Amino acid sequence: MSVHEKNLDGTLKELHRASGGPWGGTCVDNSYIDWLAKMFGEDAMDKLKKNVMRDYFDLLREFETKKRNVLPDSAKMINFRVSAALNEFHNEGDGEQITKKIERLNLKNDVKMQRDTLRVSPDIVRSWFKYSIDKTVGHVREILAEPAMKDVNTILLVGGFAECKLVQEAVKNAVGGRAVIVPEEAGLAVLKGAVLFGHKPQLVSSRCVKYTYGYEGKLPFDESKHPRDKMVISEYGDKRIENCFIKVVEIDTSVEVGKDLPAPSRSVLYKTTRTMFPIYASKERNPTFTTDPSCIKVGTFILEKASGETKEENEAQIYFAFGDTELRVSVNMLKTGEVFSTILDCL
Repeated sequence: MSVHEKNLDGTLKELHRASGGPWGGTCVDNSYIDWLAKMFGEDAMDKLKKNVMRDYFDLLREFETKKRNVLPDSAKMINFRVSAALNEFHNEGDGEQITKKIERLNLKNDVKMQRDTLRVSPDIVRSWFKYSIDKTVGHVREILAEPAMKDVNTILLVGGFAECKLVQEAVKNAVGGRAVIVPEEAGLAVLKGAVLFGHKPQLVSSRCVKYTYGYEGKLPFDESKHPRDKMVISEYGDKRIENCFIKVVEIDTSVEVGKDLPAPSRSVLYKTTRTMFPIYASKERNPTFTTDPSCIKVGTFILEKASGETKEENEAQIYFAFGDTELRVSVNMLKTGEVFSTILDCL
């Protein structure tokens, strides 16, 4: 889920970074399979997957179609074709006919087995959607409750799961008076959007970064707040603290695509050896050291020995610029005006 604002020029500004969880259609598939495993036994389901894989996939394909047509207020039993092999595996392992098991579980009014067809009450079928819908709707409410989202007035549902009437009704009830739009062929909308964006990447003018980005550097040592074991003496003779996370952009910040963002402080390149700038990302807003558990190394920018002799001559300003799936890192030598850059693929 993400939130965008449409600009006057037709481009999109991302207001909230993409977020969510594993709560889509596959989550409902898993609930269905788990329910079948309880009815026929896990051993029978395992045998079906191992020995009659085609029937297992047919079972999933049929459910993919059926789940889009489950209605919120339907009272009719819903039919599902079940492989005869699954029934046989159950009878072999359990020693009890599935019809007898249904009676023993007090489900004879909700579940009926007729040859290769399993007739299930709509209440049971709707229960397979509950976890997925509850998590989805809860997350939507959390996002819309944020102050920055107060002007959101339209909800757009896309993807195959958006075609499910249960999902549509749940979202409509959760978002108050906001308009809910489900385009025709919602399942293809994501694919079409990806193709359109591939041809016109400039359609998205700004994005919310998913991580706090920065680089590893050395800051002046402060005995009152820095651990002494991280102190080093630089080649210029001053005390420094190593492994510092020098933040350039904070998580959830809206950044213009391709715009250079300067680091908060200048860096000094080495004059006797190559200078390495390890680039890091973190889910925290203000990581202290790159050795913190939240920090993930995404790449390293390596520069040759600096040409100047003094610290002032070798000062540089570092910039980050975000594209679609790439991060461009640039180093601007303040004395000479030289600019060095590299591109890191963040996929």
